[in-house]
Order: sequence, then C-alpha cells, then structure tokens
Amino acid sequence: MGQSTETRHASQGCAKSYGGLSGFTFKVIRESTGLTQVQLAHEHQVDVATVQGWESGRRPLAALRVRDLARLRARLLCHGATSAAMRVLDDAIAADLVVSDAIQAGEELIDPQVHLLGSTAHQRRLTTLITWPFTGDMPAELASIANPARSRRGPVPSRPLLEAGGQSRFFDHLIVTADSTPTKASLLRRQAIYLLGFDPRPSTVAWLREEQLSAMRMAAHGDDVASWVAVRSSAVALAAAGDPEPLEGFVRGALTTERQEQANLNYWAYWVGEIDTVHVDDQFMTRVNPRDWTGARLMAHLLDRLDPASPHVQLNIHTLWALLMTHPNLLAHQVTLRARMIALAANLIDHKHLSPATRRELSDVTYAARAAQR
Repeated sequence: MGQSTETRHASQGCAKSYGGLSGFTFKVIRESTGLTQVQLAHEHQVDVATVQGWESGRRPLAALRVRDLARLRARLLCHGATSAAMRVLDDAIAADLVVSDAIQAGEELIDPQVHLLGSTAHQRRLTTLITWPFTGDMPAELASIANPARSRRGPVPSRPLLEAGGQSRFFDHLIVTADSTPTKASLLRRQAIYLLGFDPRPSTVAWLREEQLSAMRMAAHGDDVASWVAVRSSAVALAAAGDPEPLEGFVRGALTTERQEQANLNYWAYWVGEIDTVHVDDQFMTRVNPRDWTGARLMAHLLDRLDPASPHVQLNIHTLWALLMTHPNLLAHQVTLRARMIALAANLIDHKHLSPATRRELSDVTYAARAAQR
C-alpha cells in the first residue's frame, strides 16, 4: 500500500484544498437558480475567480467563516434554491471534511476521539456524498434540480473529481484505521469498513475477505451488537465489491434471533432517516423499539432496491419481509407502495440468483400485500 514520495506529496497538496463535494453541489444549486458566476460574484461582493474557486473545490466552502457561509446560503435561497438542496450543501461540506482528513492522513492514524468517521453514526444522505466521486450517483435532491450540461469549452465533469492519488490515500487511510481500531470502538471501524466496499483494488477486496473471516470468528462467541455489526459491515462491503456470498451467509446465519432482526431494522431505519435522533454509537440498534417509527420511508427505500442487479438484493428482500412482520398494518395505509410492491415482486420472484429462502420471503411479502388489498 506504500506510495512514492512524489505521489504522497502531490496528494497531500490536494488534500489541503479538497472541496470537490461541496463545490460541485454549490455549482449545481447556483445553476438551478439561473444565476451566473458573474452575477453571484457581484451580489456577494467577491471577484469571479473566488466563485470559480468555490465551485472547483480550490477554495473549500468549509474554510469560509460561518457568517460568510450563512450569507451565501441566504443569497442562494433568495434566488430560488430549494431548502432540500441547501441541506445537501450542508452535508457536502461535512463530507468534504471526512474525505480531506482521510486523504491528508493517508497511512497515518487520526486520534479516534476526533476522527469524523467515529463521531456520529452516519446516515445515507452523508455517505452518498462521501462516495459520490466513486459511484457517480448524484443525490436525488440535486438530480431533481440539475440543469442539463450547457455548451461549454472542453469536457464538463458529471461528478465531483478526486484524482487517483487522492483516492488511494483515502482508501489506504480507511484500512489502517480499521486495522488499528479496537473492536469495542465499533462505530469508527464499521464506517471505515463500509466505505472500503467502494475501493475496487484487489488488495482491498482481499483485506475485506480476511476481515469477514475474523468477524465471523468473533461473532461465534456472542450475540453482542459489535460482533453483529462487524460481520454485516464486511459482508455488505464484499457484496459491493462483487462477492455476494458472505452477505447471503449473513442474512441466513446472523439474522436468526429477535434481537438481531431488531438491530437490522433499526440500522436501516436510522440509515434512511426514520430515526431522526443523531446517535454517537451503534447501541441504538438494540435499544430502540422498531414499533416507535412508522416504516413508510424505509419501505419506499427498500422497494427502490428490489433490483436483481443490486448486490444487496437478498438483504433488501429479507429486511422488507422483517419490516412487514414488525409493522403488519403498514400495507393497509400505503396503497401506492403496496401496488408497487406487488408489481416488483412479480418481476423478481423467478430470478435465478435468489436463494430458496429469499424466494419464500418474497412470496410472503406478495401474499401480505395482496391480502391488504381485500
């Protein structure tokens, strides 16, 4: 995993000024309002080069003083920017800090007490931004307002850019962080491992396989949350890297008790925002009663992922099945989602890659949806 001195120094230079996530987000929002760079510069009393620096990431928005950033946000809102898009901008600034810290640290450790991956349990909206340079998946709140690419000189990036040296340093840091983090500090370790699922390097995939074996050995000695999360994290990451078998094993071997099912449902509910209280560790997974949240948002999220091409489709089906077992009246009040569920299940039920157990769960889901129609 070592790097040459030249690559290391170049990457460290990029890390100090990286603001690509918030810069690209800012650009999408600014263009959605119809403001040009010149107009915004004039209204905000800065030169055009400053606006260009914000949008390219050369001048990270995270470096702005709080009052200057607040005024900039207010100006965009006055010109028609949506509040949902501005929330994405706030998350993008936080995501830039996570990425920049990791790139600058590289194979050096950051104190776990101040590491941004261990400060709070991240939700989907933040993690989607962190992984945007690797996936190319624009957040839905931005995709709904993004203007088609205008005629410009030269190619126009379709996502935030992170050069190869920076990507390597980012993932190298995640590996050394996971390797050096005690098991009891499961939040930092879990979130680092999840992000490693977006690293295509064979050495990282091999590391994840070793982590999976280690996590399974640990889990065999108890049913605590840390053990369960360790197995899940590496299995999900391996599935994203093209190896679905560990995740299938997790679904069938580690989701067998009421406590485990509760942890899985609460993890998903927090991930999509059903649970809106910010948590600083993973213990909420077994402390929250799944019946304390409605389940409609989670059901819609899972239906969006009933896709045979998804590396996580078997976990998604199982979670949908468990959700309906916990919230039996959910389908009675969600007519549109119910109809969509029936159609999606009909298209998926005979897919060759589904295990017999997953196919049975999908049949149960379809039966429950049809029964709710009567």
